[in-house]
Amino acid sequence: MTSNMNSNWPPSYTAYGITLSPLSQDMIETVRQWRNDPKIAELMLDKSHITAEQQQTWFDGLQGDTSRAYWVAYFKDEPIGVASLMHICYDSSSAEPGLYIYPEKYRNNIVPFCLAFALNDFAFQQLSLNVLWGKIYETNQSSMRFHQTCGYHQYDTKADGLMLVKLLKDDYEIAKKPIARYIRY
Repeated sequence: MTSNMNSNWPPSYTAYGITLSPLSQDMIETVRQWRNDPKIAELMLDKSHITAEQQQTWFDGLQGDTSRAYWVAYFKDEPIGVASLMHICYDSSSAEPGLYIYPEKYRNNIVPFCLAFALNDFAFQQLSLNVLWGKIYETNQSSMRFHQTCGYHQYDTKADGLMLVKLLKDDYEIAKKPIARYIRY
């Protein structure tokens, strides 16, 4: 990672009708409100309420940190959610992705695939990563089905009920093709 990339980190990225725009100061309160909403918080590994001060401290810590990337996802110029890559490791070519969509109207159609594909394409094509690691509560069967449709494979389950999943670049490309051909954005 060069110092030039640090000043432009993370870059904007557009694919499948989704624009990933770097999280900015003017959006951190909106993101905090989305994240604290029980319908989003209940799906998070950390379900604690986030204060404005905690959010600002977290946002300040993101600046210049190329091991983490947070974007606000836009669909048809509307901010609809958050996408992230955590623990980006260039030595092992891996990261841990995360995403959520806030407006209910975009959760049960093709838009979540558009967002996931934009994030995955950025990770695999722009960062040249080879594997994405994830954790899903075993009670969240809809998330597991979504991840499997995107090419993820479960490789373990922890005692706390978290299923550990991974997505290899080649598995993702195979899984993406039958869905991506219907995306017209």
